[in-house]
Amino acid sequence: MSALGSIWAICAQNFRKWRTDYRIWTIAVLMLIMVAIFMDNMKKVADGIGADMPIWTFPFLCSEFHTKLIFTVPVILLFCSAPFIDENQMFVIMRSGRNKWLCGQILYIMIASALYYIFLLAATLVFTVFTGELTLDWGKAIIAMAGNPSVFVPGMPVFIYVNELVPKYFSPLLAVWFTFILSWFSAMLIGAVLFTCNYLTGTKALGMTISTVLVIFPAVTTYMKTKFEWFSPISWNSLNRVDVGGFTEYPPFEYCMTVYSSLIILLFAAAFIFGRKKDLDKKG
Repeated sequence: MSALGSIWAICAQNFRKWRTDYRIWTIAVLMLIMVAIFMDNMKKVADGIGADMPIWTFPFLCSEFHTKLIFTVPVILLFCSAPFIDENQMFVIMRSGRNKWLCGQILYIMIASALYYIFLLAATLVFTVFTGELTLDWGKAIIAMAGNPSVFVPGMPVFIYVNELVPKYFSPLLAVWFTFILSWFSAMLIGAVLFTCNYLTGTKALGMTISTVLVIFPAVTTYMKTKFEWFSPISWNSLNRVDVGGFTEYPPFEYCMTVYSSLIILLFAAAFIFGRKKDLDKKG
């Protein structure tokens, strides 16, 4: 089997385990419920201003730190079992070699991270496509909500924030694309932290601790000066925490992608360099 074929086979083996992994199914069900609640709140706001339900809501899923926690914590659960060692994996490592096995696990983290946010995007569309305003524009509701808290129904616990710069400078499809890229890389960073830390230490404590701090830190930066956002990678998985047009003090998109890419590459490189001769067992 070619090297690429071996790497893909190792990656695909992890996905086959999803069929019987109750953790994966639990994440999927919980996220469907949370998206449904989010969309219901969005509908209440739209009804309150006499507008149709908007369908382009994915860019605003993580705009509030409450929802950022809700939709980002499952990424930790998705990769908490890294480095995905079991009896079968030990045989795979012996047969394919350590480097191919590592490449297969990295490919799995990359694809699984993308699938998670594709799932959330699809869920927002499924919950609105039959009742929402079918348009490639933002629609009346999003435009009315943009930077205008007065449109929200008084007393309703709505965790929705529409940054006025997003509909002003992005089309819906462009905002979805940039949000997906930022979210995808933020998930890959969490996966890289969990995989590398768990793999090199043989325990899950360090990886869980660092990834949890990364996910919680955006809630802290909400009440701190804007400059701290430059050191909070998970904050950047929504466009309201990324500079648009040079009008804010938030980090620009190029900076975010450079930091994401650099950290991910460094973490996976550390797994290759320092884990080359590491003894493995089912605990990592």
